[in-house]
Amino acid sequence: MNAFPAGTRVFFWGANAQIVYGVVQSTSRLPDGTQVLVILDQSGQTLSLPAASVTKVT
Repeated sequence: MNAFPAGTRVFFWGANAQIVYGVVQSTSRLPDGTQVLVILDQSGQTLSLPAASVTKVT
């Protein structure tokens, strides 16, 4: 089951200790089972993060 389908709004803590909001564009899994999210953040940058490092926006 994919807890973060495309279109899910998420947030994570940036390196500057600020909350960064974004939208999941796609997901994949590494050979070890780690789920990786491709996220378009609020500034328009695309980045990849492990699902364990993000939280759904409610």
